[in-house]
Amino acid sequence: MAADLSGRVGMVTTTIPVGGLGEVRLPFGGGTSTYSAYSSNRGVPIPTGTRVTVVEHLTARTLVVSADA
Repeated sequence: MAADLSGRVGMVTTTIPVGGLGEVRLPFGGGTSTYSAYSSNRGVPIPTGTRVTVVEHLTARTLVVSADA
């Protein structure tokens, strides 16, 4: 697996629905990279444009994120 992304801050680019996958963009290697993402905020969608923090790196291209307050 690539470098662990836990703790990195990014932005939701496609709304993360309750129980489903959305998309986030993170700064990485001098540019940005897009990842599929689940919400750690059970029962609450995370809308596009929300700042998030990576809490778990599931696979090379899939993360679990938490909405920042």
